[in-house]
Amino acid sequence: MKTLVILAAGLGSRFGGDKQLTEFGPQSKTLMEYNIIHAVEAGFERCLFVIRPALQSFFDKQIVPRLPKSLTVDFVHQTTHDLPLNCSIAETRQKPLGTAHALWCCRKKLTGNFAVINADDYYGADCFNQLILHYQHTTNNYLMVAYQLEQTLSQFGGVNRGICKLSDHNTLLSIEEGKNIIEHNHKITAIFSDHTRELTDNNLVSMNCWLFTSDIFSAIEQVLCSLLSNDAVDKLNQSAECYLPDVVMSQINTVQKQVKVVTTSAKWFGLTFREDTDLVEEKITALFSKKM
Repeated sequence: MKTLVILAAGLGSRFGGDKQLTEFGPQSKTLMEYNIIHAVEAGFERCLFVIRPALQSFFDKQIVPRLPKSLTVDFVHQTTHDLPLNCSIAETRQKPLGTAHALWCCRKKLTGNFAVINADDYYGADCFNQLILHYQHTTNNYLMVAYQLEQTLSQFGGVNRGICKLSDHNTLLSIEEGKNIIEHNHKITAIFSDHTRELTDNNLVSMNCWLFTSDIFSAIEQVLCSLLSNDAVDKLNQSAECYLPDVVMSQINTVQKQVKVVTTSAKWFGLTFREDTDLVEEKITALFSKKM
């Protein structure tokens, strides 16, 4: 069964609400539903949503009835109580622990290969065709679908992106987080650690679109334990998160995991700021009005 995991538990702090539930276009659907349309057309058969428990009622009433009848639908709740053995976190924490922890919460419901995407991004039809194309051939290694940087910027403020460095064989060498990436006066700049660097339109970035095998869960466990099981856990920054790119890089660096990178021709767009909604509405309407 070809499974698509959708990470939909985020709080959308910069957006100011649950952006994954915002509806767009002539069909009044969320971005994840438009992705699912493409995913089913490409050949995916199962969708596993990772959500906060408080969102279950909305999904049951609003999302599930609108999904393709051929699709097998399942849910996992991301909670801060679901942690590796001997790990803990401050009881006062409300914010989810990040994308790697979200996937960790799925470990009992996933075997074999599976794809992972964000709920608040639109990835385009070609992205899912690429995932299906490589689905059966991903056995011991991983795959990432990458986008050109120019396709992923916002008109309304700086964004954070994982800037990718590839080998001559199109395998992933590194992902370096660039913060506050913004285009101004025809130049794209980003902040890396303690310095600012200029980037180009065609820099490849990770938009959290992956094809994993089940050994990712042991890798996530190791990274989570490193983050959480220490003497200063009660002082852990309340906003600290564990991200999938961090886990992938740990696999590359420690066990020489191969991560193939394919570049999609699809147009990405998503929600970072509340002001992004009008532009997303315009783009979704242009893409899907002919399909009604």
